[in-house]
Formats: sequence, C-alpha cells, structure tokens
Amino acid sequence: MRIKDEHQRYVEYFQRQLVRPGTEEFLGGLKKWFEINRISIADKCLNLDRKDGSHGNRLASAVLAHQDIGDHDSFFSRQIFEPLLAKIIAICTEIGTPPRLPIRFANSPAPEPSPAALPSANEHILFAGPGTFAFCNYWGKVFSTAFYEIGILPKRKRRSVSAISRRLAKCGVVADATRLAIRYAATESLLGFGRIEQHKDLRASRVLLVNSMEAFILAHEVAHFISHEEYPNSSGIPPDSNQKQLELNCDALGFAVCNGYGAQENNPFAFQLIGPVLFFYALRLSDITRSILTGAPIVDSETHPSTDERIRAVLQFLKDAEAGRSVQRNVLDALDVAMIIGSQVQVIMHRLVKGG
Repeated sequence: MRIKDEHQRYVEYFQRQLVRPGTEEFLGGLKKWFEINRISIADKCLNLDRKDGSHGNRLASAVLAHQDIGDHDSFFSRQIFEPLLAKIIAICTEIGTPPRLPIRFANSPAPEPSPAALPSANEHILFAGPGTFAFCNYWGKVFSTAFYEIGILPKRKRRSVSAISRRLAKCGVVADATRLAIRYAATESLLGFGRIEQHKDLRASRVLLVNSMEAFILAHEVAHFISHEEYPNSSGIPPDSNQKQLELNCDALGFAVCNGYGAQENNPFAFQLIGPVLFFYALRLSDITRSILTGAPIVDSETHPSTDERIRAVLQFLKDAEAGRSVQRNVLDALDVAMIIGSQVQVIMHRLVKGG
C-alpha cells in the first residue's frame, strides 16, 4: 500500500529528479525482493534477537509493518538513515547549533554516495539512500579487514610498510580495493557492485566504521540546512565567503557532530573522526583511478574543496580541538593504512593501462 498526500507528491517530484538511467530497474528489484522475503527477513531478525539480545524484535516488527511512502521509498534506507538523522539533529541541539526548522528524511533513488539536501522556508528534506550505504559499506569492508590483518601481524612488522603491503595483497584487500575504485571511476557508484566476502567476526567493526561515515555524511548535510537558515538569500553562503568555504564550514560542523555522536554511541571510528578521513580517502582514490584510466588530470572544483583539503581539515580540527595524542596518532595510522592500499591500487592500475 502506498500512502500519498500533497507533501508526498512534492517529495516524489524531487526523487524523480534523482533517478539515473539504469538504476530504476535495480532499485525496483530490491523492493520486490523485500516484499517476497518479508516474512523470512522478520524471522531472521527474531532469531538474531534470541541469539544475542539485539534489537531484532523491534526490527522484525518494523519489517512486517512497513508500508512504502510513495514510489521511491525504501525500508532499508529508512531503517538506516531516519534514526541516525534524529540523533544527528539531537547532537546539533546539544552543542548549541540546532536547526530551527524540521528536517524530514526521504529515500534517495540516486546511485551516487552523496545525499541531496533540499532546504525550504517551512522545512528541509534530506535525501539519502542505498547509493550512500553501498559506498560506505564496501569501503568499510576493505578498511576494517585491512585493520584486522595488520593487527594480527607480529608487533615488529606493524610499522613496516613492506610487511603491511605484502599482508594486504595476500589477503585480497588490495584486489577488492582495486575493483571498487575501477567500478566507481567508471560509474560514480558502487550500487549493485556484488559480493565482497568478509569473515563474520569482522562484522561488528565494519558496522561501526560504516556508521561513522554515515554519521558524518548526514551531519554535513544538516550543517547545510543550518547555514541556509542563517543566510537564505545566498543559499547558505555567509557574506564575504564562497561555496568552497561553505563546504569546509559544513565539514567542520560535521566533524563536531560526528565526534559527539561517537562519544554518545561508543563508536571510536566516529569519535576519532576516522570514518570521515577514510570516506574522503576512498573518494580520492576513486578520482585517481579515473585519472589513470582516462589519462585526464584531476581538475579541482571551483565550488568544492578537494579531498586532500578535506582530509587536512580533519587533522586540523583534531589539533584545534586539542584531541589527545593517541587519538591523533590513531587517525594518522588509519590514513597510513589507506594510503598503503591506495599506492598498491595505483601500481596495479598503471600496470593495467600500460599492458592494455
């Protein structure tokens, strides 16, 4: 059953603008799969609840009760992003920067990872969906597996770039990262990429890492709404500023909220801002891969900061916030791991291009 009213027709109009050729059939298939498997999904949630006392019972009830709100709704997007958005707004209020207007969540049918923000004079709408989750989840698998594989190395080898490189190549992390970077370089999305196997014992750390990326991504968009409320006549851009500086300002609030979210949810990847750093690096590696494949140089945007600038902003934020030495070290270590993966991916790409 689809529930529609005047507001929903307005939301769906903008959702249709986000649809990309070739994705509607895939997303429609996901919706059909959910309807066909609704009962078995609920049963699995109940079994999970009995096994480890999780929130499976609540989730099972939500599965059975779900009704699509409009043609582009998604049960999974709502379960992932709607509660997260509520927590982000609450943290904004706690740190003294609350949005004045309501913020409504809507599923985004767009395949790319970036959400879409639609501010207005009455309420704001934040569109996020499977494209965002897919990007974060796949790279979350790569990075969480990398951290685990390095962690089981003998202590003396954990500071050896060559030892780490061999380990990451041997366990398949580099191959997975290469496939992800190529796919994103070609399509600007990881939606529908397929399976990347990961040991079930790493699920908890991956979930925390993915959640930290998503918390920052949503917080950045909420920051846009707050800025738009302050400067509605200039799309949120303060006087004597520009679009690039606005993006950095929204990143800064996103970092503060992500840090607060990590403390609240006991998520070290969010608290230490490792999630945002790795999200930025995954985007950077995808851009580099596209440049290698096409031979075209990476062109800096006139409206958005480069991923390098955004990574440097994270490190500066931690320094300005007087984060502990161990926190700053952990972030740099995570970035070092990502860069080792990235350097190996680039070597493989140059070989592929040269050999082709």
